[in-house]
Amino acid sequence: MEEFRLSTLRSENTWFGCLVDSRDRLVASAFGPSSKIVQAHLISYSKQHLASSAVFGEYSLPREMARLHNGRTSSNPIRLNTDFVSDFQRRVYAVLEKIPKGRVTTYGSISKHLASAPRPVGGAVASNPWPLFVPCHRVVNFDLSVGNFSMCGSLGQSGTSTKRSLLEREGVHVRDDQIDRSAFWNPSGNKD
Repeated sequence: MEEFRLSTLRSENTWFGCLVDSRDRLVASAFGPSSKIVQAHLISYSKQHLASSAVFGEYSLPREMARLHNGRTSSNPIRLNTDFVSDFQRRVYAVLEKIPKGRVTTYGSISKHLASAPRPVGGAVASNPWPLFVPCHRVVNFDLSVGNFSMCGSLGQSGTSTKRSLLEREGVHVRDDQIDRSAFWNPSGNKD
């Protein structure tokens, strides 16, 4: 039976957590205001998707999450365990990974690029198991308003302010929750 490790770290006022497999691949990540919320979310994910429970331990990925959260780049390449996501989700996450830092795209632009409807794209983005490592916060509403952001599986006003803060740390200009059009990135490489 494979062993999965769960590690958490506090940086400033935020807790970061990662669930890692025995081959040092990231299975899931989460961040939030308390270790209890982050751990509960990752334990719930492990119960839902894994045949075994997670063992608590030290691991370096929460430090990498904190770097990303603060607008920096990761110091090491991250290997993702994609065993628990669908082929469609993999396709969506491959697009998310290409969104440059300091830029945003829309659900509709991703759906056009993948020849899909926006709703399944939205579902895949919302269920991203690797927030910050796969930058789902860079996907915004069709009108370039910030929109919402799920933290540890729940939506709320704090999610919107967190998303806005993440984008601003990466250099995206946001005014009154509206993103400057110059930050738009089209995954298909042409004008919408």
